[in-house]
Amino acid sequence: TVFCGKCRLEYEKLGRLPCRLCGKKQTLCRCIPESCRGVVSSAVHLFEYDEDISRRVVSLFKTKNLRVLQDFLIKELAAALSDAVGDELSHYSVTFAPRSAKNIRVYGFDQARILCEGLSDALHIPMTEPFRHARRFGEQKLLDSEKRAENAEKSYALRRRWTRESERLILVDDVVTTGNTAARLARLAREAGYSEILLATAARTPYRKNEQKSEDEECRLLKKV
Repeated sequence: TVFCGKCRLEYEKLGRLPCRLCGKKQTLCRCIPESCRGVVSSAVHLFEYDEDISRRVVSLFKTKNLRVLQDFLIKELAAALSDAVGDELSHYSVTFAPRSAKNIRVYGFDQARILCEGLSDALHIPMTEPFRHARRFGEQKLLDSEKRAENAEKSYALRRRWTRESERLILVDDVVTTGNTAARLARLAREAGYSEILLATAARTPYRKNEQKSEDEECRLLKKV
């Protein structure tokens, strides 16, 4: 009900593609974005944000409130997290990278919150909301690599009168490109007392041993979404 036959085959092929850094298939890869190393303990994702089918899935997830697609990605990511964490899941709570108030007004929903709520239900772990937007800044996808890092630092802060419920945290987002937003939120989570942070995303830009895709090129592609 999510894909036509052809697109289903393309999506399944995405999951089988080996990571260009560790060589493992996508759901078994635990490579951490360079900007998140030292603050994120591990990472889980479903597919690379590098093909037409992956960009279409992410675009629909961000812009259309399609329950069938949301349920599909929740189920897929819940399975990947269960495989990655196993019996230790009960020690985690789950949170998300909050969407800006402007984009919530434009699209009518927060896709990362929906993903987080679904994972909380599917994995039977508590959902928590330690982060808030500090103020309005430019959209990450429209900025170059240098400005993305600066924007991420200024855009998020810890909520006041918020209580930590666990020692370990799953940080959920729909897509990771440079990893600057995830890194900022992970540092805030460390400040809040979390000892272990697992980054969970539907999609991520590919990591390469000898060749890093230009972040400005990623920015150009994202502007089309």
